[in-house]
Amino acid sequence: MGNISMNHSANVVEIHRLEIQTLSGKNLVALPQLIIKKGEVHAIIGESGSGKSLTLLSLIGLLNKQLIASGEVKICLENQEISPLELSEKQWQQIRGKYVGMIFQEPMTALNPQKTCGDQLFESAKIHQPNKQIAKEMALKKLDDIGLGEIKERIWNAYPHQLSGGQRQRVMIAMAAVHEPPIILADEPTTALDSLAREEVMSDLQRMCKNLGSTLIWVSHELDLVQKYADNVTVLKRGEWQISGTTKHVLDKNNSLHPYVKELIDALPEPNEALVALNFTDSTLELEMIRVNKEYNIGGNKKLQALKDIDLQIHKGETIALVGLSGSGKSTLAKILVGLENLTDGTVKYNGLPLKKSAPTGIQMVFQDPYSSLNPNHSVQFCLQEVLMHGSAKLNQLDSLKKATELLDEVGLNAEYLGRYPHELSGGQRQRLCIARALASNPQMLILDEAVAALDPIVQKQVLELLMELQDKKQLSYLFITHNLHVARSIAHKIVYLEKGQLLTLPDSWKQL
Repeated sequence: MGNISMNHSANVVEIHRLEIQTLSGKNLVALPQLIIKKGEVHAIIGESGSGKSLTLLSLIGLLNKQLIASGEVKICLENQEISPLELSEKQWQQIRGKYVGMIFQEPMTALNPQKTCGDQLFESAKIHQPNKQIAKEMALKKLDDIGLGEIKERIWNAYPHQLSGGQRQRVMIAMAAVHEPPIILADEPTTALDSLAREEVMSDLQRMCKNLGSTLIWVSHELDLVQKYADNVTVLKRGEWQISGTTKHVLDKNNSLHPYVKELIDALPEPNEALVALNFTDSTLELEMIRVNKEYNIGGNKKLQALKDIDLQIHKGETIALVGLSGSGKSTLAKILVGLENLTDGTVKYNGLPLKKSAPTGIQMVFQDPYSSLNPNHSVQFCLQEVLMHGSAKLNQLDSLKKATELLDEVGLNAEYLGRYPHELSGGQRQRLCIARALASNPQMLILDEAVAALDPIVQKQVLELLMELQDKKQLSYLFITHNLHVARSIAHKIVYLEKGQLLTLPDSWKQL
């Protein structure tokens, strides 16, 4: 290739004056310099929209064709030098996977649901290894390397939906590393995982990269993990470089922190002992679950016990955080409460009466991904008026518009947003809209299903504060489903732990997180 030359540098990535713009000339990234050495774990952090993922995509030739990248970007390998911005797609096909691997954020989306994990691993291995036997051996070895050795045969034959979130993410890591590339890129690889799984996955990923001598360039908004696993950090804000350096220098509270870094660290959730001290036993009992069970038929006479003898009470104005591993039954419990699933046996009472068996039950849900929750073809005004005009309120056009504006004010937006569409909103604004839509039916209880998991620390803090303000103002009750124990401790009056469908005592392994 004409743009690959010999290289003897210890640096594996060199970026100088990288700029990424839209076709209309809007600047998205302005990175004056970034030097990453061989074998280091380098984290890129910053709020949503700061250009973290765009910087990563520029290193593997996956930038949107509607974007223009300029500047000097070099990938420096042992015997050659690659200029990512100058390569054709045909040239990239010889490089991706072999020299640069990529781990995407959401494995359930990135993996093909119609193929087994083994088929997909084997496909990745065959790209640069034509010998099928060697390719399969390489793929199986990577399952060993990433901590799935004891169950690799089951993983190989399973479809993505048959695995836990942590297992799916490990399969993604194995696919990215199957050819042992000198550079591995990871875009938020642990965001969708529970507290225990994200620690395990990040530990396995770091260990594997160290063993291979590979450089890991890792985009994340989970600062606690960055502090623990990254050697060096680069901070971006709205596309502009802020600071780079060792993790201790950039993120240590004992140092004189960069103002924006201090803002990020101050936004991390802290335990709220005042909430835990409150006693709700004398308050109105809003929700009561008594010996609730849920079974699924999984073929023949086989049944899967998703929930077993669940006893749970939530009082008016109380927040119960429901935590647990992926697949523990948290979402199944939530679906029963909003009428999307029927319980097998047991009793659920809402405000003293049996809960309706189908939606709407009077309890509303706010989901994890606001972009997927909203119809991209509907404006903010339509999104809210649809509920207000056709839901229980049955308001007319004029009154529903007035109420929609009031709801936007309550969630920190205003009438200027009525004409906007989801793609014109930030992640935090979209989640505020989802909260406003949930409130449009005037519920007394909200289920927040990983409602802040996809948000960066600053936006996450803003949404959590909003939820607490709304709770205080409206005396709302919350069932806050989360995999993040730090978030649970910051907002909940009480934490309950679900494992294999049963409510149990919080394990010591979680208490130490």
